[in-house]
Amino acid sequence: MRAYIDETFTEDGDGIPSPFMREVGLSDYEPGCIEAIPSDSGSPVPLSELLVGASYSDQWLRHLDLSRLADAAICVFSPNCVDHPESCSLEYLGAFTFRTGHPE
Repeated sequence: MRAYIDETFTEDGDGIPSPFMREVGLSDYEPGCIEAIPSDSGSPVPLSELLVGASYSDQWLRHLDLSRLADAAICVFSPNCVDHPESCSLEYLGAFTFRTGHPE
């Protein structure tokens, strides 16, 4: 799944956008802020099970239909910018606000 998501490089060090990057118009690429989450079994499982360990999921998971099934997910966090997520070959489930710091 990372081969679908991650940029590769030429021998000269020039970046080659991945299929995912091209499909969604990804800019401000930061690979450490993109999570690839395959199901442990390789079979579809409820989103509530698949995404429970995703970053900040306690803040945004409740906005999804958790009974939906998926065998993998890609979570894209800032500073990455997705220009046209609906063009992805994967189903787009939305964008959600979350806080990265601790409340004061």
